[in-house]
Amino acid sequence: MDAEEKLLENGYEGVKFLTNFSYDSALIGVTSDNCAVYDYEKMVEWLMKKEQWSEEDAREWIEYNTVRALSYFGEGAPIIMYPLF
Repeated sequence: MDAEEKLLENGYEGVKFLTNFSYDSALIGVTSDNCAVYDYEKMVEWLMKKEQWSEEDAREWIEYNTVRALSYFGEGAPIIMYPLF
């Protein structure tokens, strides 16, 4: 199930989510104000698995092309959660 299907199936219509790479398995939830929440480590794992990138390449891609782009989403932008452990 992709990120969009996961959101719609759970009643979260209109939630902004990442689309360039949807990081399907990294979508872990939605905040009370309808922001999609992604697990950073799962995003790295997703790129390594789906794109067969090294861990370093995946992290660099996420930081440069995803994290930096979040401000362009405006209000309701997705959130990337960095696990503590």
